[in-house]
Amino acid sequence: MKNDFTIIPADDFIWNQTELLKFLIKHQNQDIVIGLNSEGPCCKKLGLYEILDLFEFKSVTILTCNKLEQHNRYSIVRKSSSFFNVRGSVDPQYHTWNSSQIFGAFFGRPLWHRIGLASYLRARYANISLVGLRGDYRDDNARALFEIESLIKNVPDIICDFANLVHQLPMIPEESDTYAPGVTDSTAAAEQLKKYYKNILIDIVSETFVSGNTFFPTEKTFRPMLLKKPFIIMGPVNNLIYLRQMGFKTFHEFWDEDYDGFPPKQKFQKITDLIDALASKTRSELMDMYEKMQPILNYNYDLLINQTYNKHLTQIND
Repeated sequence: MKNDFTIIPADDFIWNQTELLKFLIKHQNQDIVIGLNSEGPCCKKLGLYEILDLFEFKSVTILTCNKLEQHNRYSIVRKSSSFFNVRGSVDPQYHTWNSSQIFGAFFGRPLWHRIGLASYLRARYANISLVGLRGDYRDDNARALFEIESLIKNVPDIICDFANLVHQLPMIPEESDTYAPGVTDSTAAAEQLKKYYKNILIDIVSETFVSGNTFFPTEKTFRPMLLKKPFIIMGPVNNLIYLRQMGFKTFHEFWDEDYDGFPPKQKFQKITDLIDALASKTRSELMDMYEKMQPILNYNYDLLINQTYNKHLTQIND
């Protein structure tokens, strides 16, 4: 039987790298299987290939949910993701906008791009934004998850906004947390937050992995589709293009989506510029836009509910 090891991936590093190295040393010249914890980071960006190249094995199989992962030496097995799974329809009463707020941002782990976007929204648009961000800086274990160094590296101007936000954390709008990523489906994620979506118009989505060559949409992307709201996605390069390849429609008719083609640091700036532009619109302009995008919202909802999206992607080589 093959020897296997499960990596716990961050966006651009491996949390359990020491344990991985011990495993690789022990199993040199054997057949090994490396799992990515049912997630889909870019293995090159993680540094995994660079590590594997230091050793010799009979064979290496990598199990990943990254639909773009490929390698000319190691065997890549692309697994299906539970995040694509939905069950039943969502009550139409949640497919409305009461115009009380414009932006929604519901974030879990305090990754740099999430704490950056949450800080930006709270500092400039607190009255028109509903923001959730998990992570308690008072707790030793939770504090280790805050990507403060990466925040300073990528968007140093946001650090003062974050300093004003951090004492308010964790900010959790939902009364109970019953959603388990990778275990329960995306419908459960929508159900947990559905009542808040009546208040917001635009979902500011921040995916887990934003670096390297990856496409791994999660419940964060599918939640606004289920609740029929437009979205802006902080994700990897060309993320929206791959969603469109699957058959989903995005919102270039209503705002500039060129942010999709930029790497993380530049993408963050492009998204905050877009937030500024949308925040300057009147409620009447936004309501008119919302009404005009109903065919797109209905289309994406039906495609996801009926599971009739395209499962085959053509990789873009920039």
